[in-house]
Amino acid sequence: MRVLLFGLIAEKAGTDRLEMQAGSLDELRGMLAQRIQGLEALSHAIAVDRLIMHDDLPLTGDEEIAVLPPFAGG
Repeated sequence: MRVLLFGLIAEKAGTDRLEMQAGSLDELRGMLAQRIQGLEALSHAIAVDRLIMHDDLPLTGDEEIAVLPPFAGG
C-alpha cells in the first residue's frame, strides 16, 4: 500500500511516500514507528482512504494511507 507522508513527518522520514505491507492499521502504526525515528513523539493522525482513523482495522493493501501532522489555518 502507498503511505503518504506530510510536513515534519516526511522530513524525518527523508521521503514523502513509502510502500509498505501490513495486515492491520495497528501493525502499520508499529512499522511506521520503527521506520520513522521519533514518530511516536510527534502529534499526528493517520487517514485511510481519506478518513481519519483512531481504531485498528484490517487492511487489504489497496488502501491509500496518509500520515498527517497537525494542521492550522483560517
